Amino acid sequence: GTIAQRKTQDTSTRSSTNAWLPRELSVTTEAIYERAASVMRLDPTLLAKRHDENPRQHSIAEALQVVHYNAGGEEYQPHHDFVVPPVAHRYQPTRFATLLLYLNTVEGEGAETIFPRAMTKDKAEGISVRPKQGRAVLFYNMLPDGNVDELSQHGSSPTNEREEKWLANLWVWDPIID
Repeated sequence: GTIAQRKTQDTSTRSSTNAWLPRELSVTTEAIYERAASVMRLDPTLLAKRHDENPRQHSIAEALQVVHYNAGGEEYQPHHDFVVPPVAHRYQPTRFATLLLYLNTVEGEGAETIFPRAMTKDKAEGISVRPKQGRAVLFYNMLPDGNVDELSQHGSSPTNEREEKWLANLWVWDPIID
């Protein structure tokens, strides 16, 4: 497999470096996809490449995105992972779930994944998740009716001056297609 790497160009909303890892790259990436399917209670074959077998069937998982935020303030402004298709393609699938996998622990302040619109019974002003190696966060970008879930808006607070942040994203698309 091939690993594609790039520096994020849109510095107004995000400052990081990322690489894309295809599922078939290694036994480790394969295991990540298998575990993701298990957590989401999906048939693992849905997360495999299927374009060549039948044009009406599609893989519902993107390549695994590994993201690196350098120490010293790199961040990602709040956004949605939901992709709004053009009107002509409004019945096409879109990202319905995001799985974040934390690859390192950040001991100091900063680098949290923030959900500014989400709330709990104890906190009505957003929630945050501290990066801890081995931790995962699964959230759904769509409501059951297919509309965007506004509470799924998320970002990354700036890293501190001493520590970097590593994580992986797995985006899963709506498995239903006509």
